[in-house]
Amino acid sequence: MQSRRSIAERTIARARERGMPIDDDLEYMALVELWIKGEIDIQDMRRRYNDLLARRSADRKARRENSSFNQSFRTVPVPHNAADASIDLPSLDEDKTAGVFGDAADLASR
Repeated sequence: MQSRRSIAERTIARARERGMPIDDDLEYMALVELWIKGEIDIQDMRRRYNDLLARRSADRKARRENSSFNQSFRTVPVPHNAADASIDLPSLDEDKTAGVFGDAADLASR
């Protein structure tokens, strides 16, 4: 049992050194303690941890789907066809004269 504890302590220390502390996750640490005591094997610990991660992921997804932000913003259909998008654009003739101002207009009329 002491060798499992030392393995766990070394693993926790390495994770902390890498900037990814794992010992602040109480549910994970409960699994580590079960493994240290020999109540579960490493495969069971891994399976339970994967189940824990899947449950957390599902909870986050459910919160996102039910959030007021998500409910207040709806997608609006936007035309994907260039012909649809050009309906309000000026004709080529209008476009040629659209940028002529002041003295340039006088020069263009000469």
